[in-house]
Amino acid sequence: MCLPPSLRPTTAPTNANEPANTSRERENPGGSSDLPGYETQAGYLDAFAGAMSATAQGVGLVRDRTPRFEGWNLAPLAGVPIVGLGFVGRFNRISDTWGDSAGILHGVLDADSSKITRSAQNYRNAESPGGDN
Repeated sequence: MCLPPSLRPTTAPTNANEPANTSRERENPGGSSDLPGYETQAGYLDAFAGAMSATAQGVGLVRDRTPRFEGWNLAPLAGVPIVGLGFVGRFNRISDTWGDSAGILHGVLDADSSKITRSAQNYRNAESPGGDN
């Protein structure tokens, strides 16, 4: 599918063990031609990249909404002994670690989704020989 029509074979080779009425469609349900070789549907790549991008946005929201104990929400702990403040520090460290991890995951998902989108566009460009290659 990536070759221009002038370079494509005119007949598809057949396997001697394969019956004549067998369709190659069963072997390659996502493909669009009867030619052997590597083919891809760029729409599937775009859908996967979209799912990765949406997941990156969700992870980014989780990172932004990770709870922390700050000065304004420590009022309920005013009567708690000093031992309780150790819990607050530990909770904030866990929260910071989670926020940092979610930030890393957000960055990876976002960057990889853009790479997959670019690869889908490369496949589209390769399929159109007269286009912008």
